[in-house]
Amino acid sequence: MLLLLTLGLPLRAQVPLQRAEQLLTPTELRADLQQLRHLIQKKHPAPYRYTTRARMDQWFDSLSNTLNAPTSARAFLASITTLYPLLGDGHTLFLPADEGAEHSYLPIDVLLLGDSLFVRCDGPAGSGVHAGDRILSINESPAEDVVRALMERQVRDGYNATYPAWILDQWFRAYYRFAFGEPTHFEVRLHEVDGPERSTRVPALPLDSIRARWPSCRQEAPGSMELTWPDTGIAMLVIPSFETAMLTNANGKPADQLRAAFARIRERGVDRLVLDLRGNQGGDPALAKLLLAHLLTEPFTLVAEGPASGTTGPVAVPYAGTLYTLMDGGSFSATGMVLAQLEMQGRGALIGEEAGGGRTVLSGSARTTRLTHTRIACTVSRKTWQLLPRADDGHGVRPTHSVAGTVSDHLRGRDAAMEESMRLIRTGQ
Repeated sequence: MLLLLTLGLPLRAQVPLQRAEQLLTPTELRADLQQLRHLIQKKHPAPYRYTTRARMDQWFDSLSNTLNAPTSARAFLASITTLYPLLGDGHTLFLPADEGAEHSYLPIDVLLLGDSLFVRCDGPAGSGVHAGDRILSINESPAEDVVRALMERQVRDGYNATYPAWILDQWFRAYYRFAFGEPTHFEVRLHEVDGPERSTRVPALPLDSIRARWPSCRQEAPGSMELTWPDTGIAMLVIPSFETAMLTNANGKPADQLRAAFARIRERGVDRLVLDLRGNQGGDPALAKLLLAHLLTEPFTLVAEGPASGTTGPVAVPYAGTLYTLMDGGSFSATGMVLAQLEMQGRGALIGEEAGGGRTVLSGSARTTRLTHTRIACTVSRKTWQLLPRADDGHGVRPTHSVAGTVSDHLRGRDAAMEESMRLIRTGQ
């Protein structure tokens, strides 16, 4: 029943004319579904970690029974992504082929908070779209239905909800297209800030046109580690990723950047460090180990069993001052591993939202296979990473100081989590 309900949700957003999509036959779709079934049930290391075999078999059988008419690859993708909540593996994901294709999107920059949608940035003059407006519906689908449909089609580790929410907040327009298709325009019902409800009509646009016509108010993520000094005796280290390729730049290799940052912290005699791991979706476990080796004074095991296992010792002179770590739903994979060690060893305050990556066990070491007919790219985990020898609760590390931003925070450019870290420093906590 859940499957039928979730598959039906996108139909309410199909009011405007849809751009034409190539259709595949039921036979082709069933063949791809069987191929996916083999990948998940035969290749994935733990397909039944968060569900039962009977429940997953029912999911595949129920979907197969609905494939009775020609359907587009995009609509098929919207169907198979409802497997994500059953699987509970953020490293297994399905993406459309879209090789060289140009698509059109909702041009509004959407802010997701809870189950509500807001306008993040002012639209062009005359668009009738203003930052802070609450989005009540898109093409006659209530916003809460849109959010529910997209959340049910988003990856996560275990029962975690902050990672899928973080992804949708980052790339709402892309995932909206995956689930709802490409209408030629959007009828958007808005509730103005301190004003009335009203409707506006905006055209669907390709990404280049959106970048040219619709102003963006998003802050660019740093392309490398950043070390700053907010106040005397305080350092702030931002690590946006553990991906070696992303961080290697004119400042040197990531490992060298990290060692240099802690050398400067040591030279200045800093005894209060704010470590910002928000939006860090992971990367090289070796870099994660190097970070922990500078923060912990005792040997540690980043992974108890699986890839990258083994004991790592601290550096000769690790940072021994007070640590404040910022985290959110985008703190995933290797970053979740780092946070699990900090949590287990009680290494300072953890500020923000539940981490997106699992705190006990995860699946990874994924490989990508394209389904034969739809050409959907299925990246499926092949190994288990047991982080700590304890029972799995299906969640990421939770903060010791919970902080979630509000609409007002976003409009004002206020960083509530950073402010909380400064408050803790001022009060000596």
